[in-house]
Amino acid sequence: MEFGILGPLLIKDAAGARTVPAPKQRILLAALLVRAGQPVTAERLAEIVWDGRPPRSASSTLRNYVMRLRQVLGEAGERIETRDGGYLLRAAPAEVDLHRFAELRDRGLAALRADAVPDAAALLRDALALWRGPALADVPSDALHREEAERLAEVRLDALELRLAAELRLGRHTAALAELRELTTAHPERERFWAQLMTALELDGRPWEALTAYRRVRAALADELGVEPGPELQEAHHRILSGQDTPVMLNQLPPQLPDFTGRAVELRRLTEQLAAPQPHGAPQVAVLTGGPGIGKSALALRAGYLVGSCFPDGTLYAELGGATGISAVLGTLLGSLGLPPSAIPAGTAARTALYRSVLADRRVLVVLDDAQSGAQVGPLLPTGPGSAALVTTRDRMADLPGAQVVQLEPLGLPESRQLLARLIGPERVAREPLAATALVERCDGVPLALRICAARLAARPCWQLAQLAERLADQVLEELRIGRLDLWAGYTASFRRLDPAAARAFRALAERGSEALVRCRPDPVLERLVDAHLLTSPAPGHYRVRPLARAFGRSLRQALRVPPQVRLNP
Repeated sequence: MEFGILGPLLIKDAAGARTVPAPKQRILLAALLVRAGQPVTAERLAEIVWDGRPPRSASSTLRNYVMRLRQVLGEAGERIETRDGGYLLRAAPAEVDLHRFAELRDRGLAALRADAVPDAAALLRDALALWRGPALADVPSDALHREEAERLAEVRLDALELRLAAELRLGRHTAALAELRELTTAHPERERFWAQLMTALELDGRPWEALTAYRRVRAALADELGVEPGPELQEAHHRILSGQDTPVMLNQLPPQLPDFTGRAVELRRLTEQLAAPQPHGAPQVAVLTGGPGIGKSALALRAGYLVGSCFPDGTLYAELGGATGISAVLGTLLGSLGLPPSAIPAGTAARTALYRSVLADRRVLVVLDDAQSGAQVGPLLPTGPGSAALVTTRDRMADLPGAQVVQLEPLGLPESRQLLARLIGPERVAREPLAATALVERCDGVPLALRICAARLAARPCWQLAQLAERLADQVLEELRIGRLDLWAGYTASFRRLDPAAARAFRALAERGSEALVRCRPDPVLERLVDAHLLTSPAPGHYRVRPLARAFGRSLRQALRVPPQVRLNP
């Protein structure tokens, strides 16, 4: 059985949800639910049901209401018991949303006090998810709203403050900003929301906006209440002014994309994983893998900025896709950590040992972009407890101990259209909806392909979307190259890493001319193509070449002029 008062009245049993149409019966049920498991006197119920003006017949009428309510509730009606000159609704705490909320909130508060911040954030999120709207939303009782609903609204706001405190400690200040702006507008009298907004702006690198927020709340408090801000707001104000508790952190991350779109599930998984403590004090290692142009670097930067404040000793960044050797990368990172050139030894082994020693007592996030192999990544991982590494790669890094792998798939059609609209403007998409759909379908959910299309349309404002969609149909990869944005280069880099047998198999599958599913016995050669993200494998022994990879394979054969020779086992 399930009862709910955190929103419209909710009664649900094995047969489904039940409704209580009569207003007086809803008030009666709500009054019993607020004190579920406790007797409520008939006099008190009469005061609530008739809002302090019970009629002379209140006693008999109340008994009639109880009888009808029992009938409406079906089997659950037996839970309303006559007790001590009043009535009691028998319900276990787990059956009432108010009690479940209180239990989760109390556990979240305990976890926050114990510095188990990820657990606290999760518990408080679950607690607040039980609210379906304002408490007792459809119960027409001034007395209940005055005495209970207003109190419960305060309890909910207290839980929101706790949850936001946990989110800020986890470095999720960017995600919290919009919510805090709404909360300070809706509840300008709650100083803690203002202090949290100032902290979020400060962590987001906008201290002057934080100071502006302080001036706004100070003026509001003076005008409305004639008081100065309380200690928490004043402390936040002084901290931002002095900068004593907010030194400039080492942050080598490149700028993140302003039009980043989608990936909510993967982003939340990454940020929670990076911020969570690893058992035995080992650093967290997250690997973000996917095919060419799928958006690995953009997602890694987004996640890095969101969790950066969880790593008080800074964020290091290295791009590993070029020709720079590991020794040179280590030298650059050691210099970033404050070592003078004279203190950095020659040789990869000596630099690796020094790098690990320097990071042993520091809490840092290391972002390694476009890694080629686990052997390349190993010397660059942090060693200290409380540190973490985020690696992007086209390899699955199966040989990297303790790594948690997140694989990026192509964007779905709605997210692809949303990204295109952000890149070229919603008006242009709205003018040609069918052409926009054709365009995103030919880009096959690959964000880089959509960005190249947007760059081409920006360079040719007279082009229609339909014209570019037709050009993509004729020679897709030739069109998906402009300046530094080059999807062909990404596929070429993946292809060059293949062994000869895998390269021949890829060309053979690409020449089939369709995206039809290939069924054969599980093949080690084809599995290597899946690992390289040039094939997908929806089930064992089932292989598919996605449209852009197939176009690359067919163009590649023409460029190499080498006939593919491969035999697939049926």
